[in-house]
Amino acid sequence: MTMDAAVIPPEVRSADTARVDLLLIAEMISPGSRVLDIGCGDGALLRILSEKHGVDGRGIELSQAGVNQCVAQGLSVIQGDADTDLVHYPDTAFDYAILSRTIQATRNPRHVLE
Repeated sequence: MTMDAAVIPPEVRSADTARVDLLLIAEMISPGSRVLDIGCGDGALLRILSEKHGVDGRGIELSQAGVNQCVAQGLSVIQGDADTDLVHYPDTAFDYAILSRTIQATRNPRHVLE
């Protein structure tokens, strides 16, 4: 899928990412929101949200390599499994919970979404 850069508002464009999906997700998040990025990978979305929208972003990532990448960038990310560890977060702790490339990798998607 190719998308014209003019469609993406300048405030969410980022030279360091070719992931148009992340830019579009970022556009849907209200500035200053509290966000949990579930399966945050290398932290690209959290970085965009922090830099462009001033969100209070947190992440949970299964892979230690992903967590290491995030922490090296100063992002607040812990290692955890979406299938089992989301119960440790209070229901009202975040304004948004994002699963941009995660829900299809969970063992019990319905439970994760509850």
